Amino acid sequence: MIAPAFLAAIDPSALGSGGLGAGSWWRTIGGLAVVFGLLFLSLKLLGRYGRRGAAAQARMVAVWHLGPRKEIQILRLGDEVSYVYRHENAMVLLRQEEWEAYRQQHGETVAAGPAGSLTVPPALTRWFKSSALRPAVTRD
Repeated sequence: MIAPAFLAAIDPSALGSGGLGAGSWWRTIGGLAVVFGLLFLSLKLLGRYGRRGAAAQARMVAVWHLGPRKEIQILRLGDEVSYVYRHENAMVLLRQEEWEAYRQQHGETVAAGPAGSLTVPPALTRWFKSSALRPAVTRD
């Protein structure tokens, strides 16, 4: 029987208990321990010295429910506010505006509080309130 070329390069006496097999398990376990140790250390350092300021300003400001599994989410990401339409299988970015413009339009109560679960958008609520104050026009 003819041995393949890569087996011809290995000395048959090295395949016993002394040559290639000795210490290979210890080297493998030691190498894995070093790799996992470095991975753990790098994750700890990233967690400690990561961008804390940007993560603290990323949050959901409000949610407008439009029906079953349909909603518009208002997300604050740093100094920018994004309106995202979510439905069953997708998310669509509707528009973005600056945080100061959003805060001036909607006031501090909605912007500073935790994420709310509103059924009607605040702009629509204000429109209903202003139209309710108008006198009804009747025709005789």
